[in-house]
Formats: sequence, structure tokens, C-alpha cells
Amino acid sequence: MKEVLAKYNDLSQTEKIEFIKEIIPSIEVLMKENKNDLMKEFYPIIDSLLEKYGMSMDQIMLMLQMFNPQD
Repeated sequence: MKEVLAKYNDLSQTEKIEFIKEIIPSIEVLMKENKNDLMKEFYPIIDSLLEKYGMSMDQIMLMLQMFNPQD
């Protein structure tokens, strides 16, 4: 995991955004398969980030919707 993180940190800002756009569908699959455990792990992290940057969950949901292709 440390190697993956190091590679991610070496990416440019544009590459990081592209990476996040590519990984969002995988996160969606994780949510569908194991929502309770995933939320238990990530809720404290997400809550801390939202508080730190003054964002709301509604803003996050809107951002995530922008990454999902609309049918």
C-alpha cells in the first residue's frame, strides 16, 4: 500500500484528478457490496475532511454525481 501511495503522490495534480475519476466506479462497487463496513472505516475520515475544508455532504454527493456517467 505504501508503494501505491508513493506513486500516487508523485502524480501531477491533473493526473491525481484523472486517477480519482478512474477509481470512483470501483468505490461505488465496494459501496454496493459492503456499505456498512466501508462507511464504518471512512466516516471518521470523511467527517474530518468535511469539517477541515468547510464542505457539506451535499457538496460531496454533487461532486460524486459529476463523475458518474448519466444514462
